[in-house]
Amino acid sequence: MDFKIYKIAFSLLLIVLMSFCFYLVMARAQNVNLTSEEEIVDSDHDGLTDNKETNIHKTDPNKWDTDGDGYGDGDEVWNGYSPLLSGDNKLSRVDTDKDGLNDAFEVAFGSDLKNPDTDGDDYTDGVEVYTGFSPTKGKFVRETDKRAEVDLTNQRMDYYFKGVKIGTIMVSTGKAPLLTPTGNFSIIRKRPVVNYNGYPNTKWNLEFKRGFYIHGAYWHNNFGKKSMSHGCVNVAYKDMERFYSFMDIGSPVKIFGNTPSGMITVND
Repeated sequence: MDFKIYKIAFSLLLIVLMSFCFYLVMARAQNVNLTSEEEIVDSDHDGLTDNKETNIHKTDPNKWDTDGDGYGDGDEVWNGYSPLLSGDNKLSRVDTDKDGLNDAFEVAFGSDLKNPDTDGDDYTDGVEVYTGFSPTKGKFVRETDKRAEVDLTNQRMDYYFKGVKIGTIMVSTGKAPLLTPTGNFSIIRKRPVVNYNGYPNTKWNLEFKRGFYIHGAYWHNNFGKKSMSHGCVNVAYKDMERFYSFMDIGSPVKIFGNTPSGMITVND
């Protein structure tokens, strides 16, 4: 008799568990369908979904041409223009919320182009990005997807945030026979001040290979013009302070190209 009761109780429990699992599956499916519908709804038929208009581009989801310039919001976005301002306004030249980060970068990084401090941590989005912090994840959260590329041929350094190039710095690299090494490296040490032979109290030093640094240089102004160093990558103080803050230990550095033997001719 007891065995029969246990068997019935077990069967009932199994039915309850199966019903609960079925409920979870159906609820998940309903949510996925709802999300999918939200992703494809385009009320004004401008090529941008309502979700993107509302949450990313800050355009009117019920208005084909938000800024009234005769071009649909979707066409403007896909061609790199602002759908919020009429005229020849490229997203890369517009900073709607005046936070130091242009609208193209705001869209790429997921920050709010109408809110200068997306994550509400009292630092503007531009300050956070250019010093290596996430503009969307709260206070003092470092972004790990950062890298720099040094082009010896053109004596310049590009740096990237979440795969997007956000800046170019003119540099001066090692002159023969003490050339800057080429290859793929990463930052192994950050030193605020280093005393180099003949150049004491040099600020903002990023070591990428034992004895080789990307660092500030106060003793010349040939950045982007001529190789001057003993193997390090020289950067003007006005650029190096922020770049020092931007990079972390472990951030990748790629160095490539051929060091020029004389002055570089800059083509505008």
